[in-house]
Amino acid sequence: MVNLPIEYSDKQVTPFGGMSLMKRFIDQTGIREYMSELDLPEPGSNRGYSPEHIIESFWLGIWTGASRYIHCDWLRYDKTLHSIFCLFQPKSIPVFQSKSIPL
Repeated sequence: MVNLPIEYSDKQVTPFGGMSLMKRFIDQTGIREYMSELDLPEPGSNRGYSPEHIIESFWLGIWTGASRYIHCDWLRYDKTLHSIFCLFQPKSIPVFQSKSIPL
C-alpha cells in the first residue's frame, strides 16, 4: 500500500473528477463556436436559456453519470462545475410562492 499524503485546501472541489479535462476538450475542438453557427431555436422568453447552454449542460450530465433527466437537474447546484464550464447559475427566485390553493 502506498502512503498518499493528505492535504487540505481552500479550493472548491467536486465529486466529478476530470471535468477540467472535458472543458479543455470542448475548448480545443471549438464545438461552442460551431454550435453558435447552427440554426438552433432561440428561447421564446427573456428568461429562457441559450440552446448552447442547454446542450452543454446535457452533455455534462451524461459525462458525470446521469442516468435519468432528474440527475441532470442535480448538477445545477454544483457550483464548482458551474465555474469550470462557465454555465448559468440557478435562479434564486422561488418558482412556487407559498399560497394556499383550494382543492
